[in-house]
Amino acid sequence: MKIFKIVLLVLLIISVSTKVTFAKSNTLTQKQLKRYKPLKVNEGKALKSLKTAKLSDVHLAKSVKYFDIKRYDSYNKYEGGWSFDMAAYKKLSDREKKKIRSARRIKPHKTFWKIYTPDIVEAGYYNLHYLDSDLGVHTIASRKKLLDFLGTIDTSTELSMVLFNMVRGKIRYKKVGNLYIIRGHDVSYTDCDGCGEPACTLFVRHMIIDSRGNVLIDKTVSEKDFKSEKACSKL
Repeated sequence: MKIFKIVLLVLLIISVSTKVTFAKSNTLTQKQLKRYKPLKVNEGKALKSLKTAKLSDVHLAKSVKYFDIKRYDSYNKYEGGWSFDMAAYKKLSDREKKKIRSARRIKPHKTFWKIYTPDIVEAGYYNLHYLDSDLGVHTIASRKKLLDFLGTIDTSTELSMVLFNMVRGKIRYKKVGNLYIIRGHDVSYTDCDGCGEPACTLFVRHMIIDSRGNVLIDKTVSEKDFKSEKACSKL
């Protein structure tokens, strides 16, 4: 089981190391941030899936007519994705639909929105494609461009986009001023059936993100083993 825990910890390090903008000197100090304690199990609000989001759920920094998120494999082949608002898509003209379908895919240079197998082999990536008010088509493949696109993080859907692919499990959050206190679950499963090892291990992360998307704190605060697959499915 130790190897699976190590693999997940490596993935956590990868996911944070190149995607995070840490607190600068003109923000709260680490000492001041310590007064914000990790959320308890049912504290705060549950973060909903992006698959249920609509354009009205975001207040973007740019004028956008439509956008979606698509997944590509390691060979740049389209694997799936979802529209942010099918009602908005249906309102597009045939020309506009053709435009957004022609969006260029871009493989991220770093780890932003990349997909990895349990043994840390790159398996694909996500892109965000959007159509602006002048019918320009754009692709987002970096954290900086995503934060520029979102502007101020002032809705739960925008927070979901910031955390997308950073936390691989359930997320709860509480907004305090311009800060988001976050409890994230990362679950490591074992494929060693019948070997006496736990079915999975839950790693609980304590994160603090400000309204500009800067990650001020991100650390694992606890881990717990679970013996049954049923218990693992509820994490």
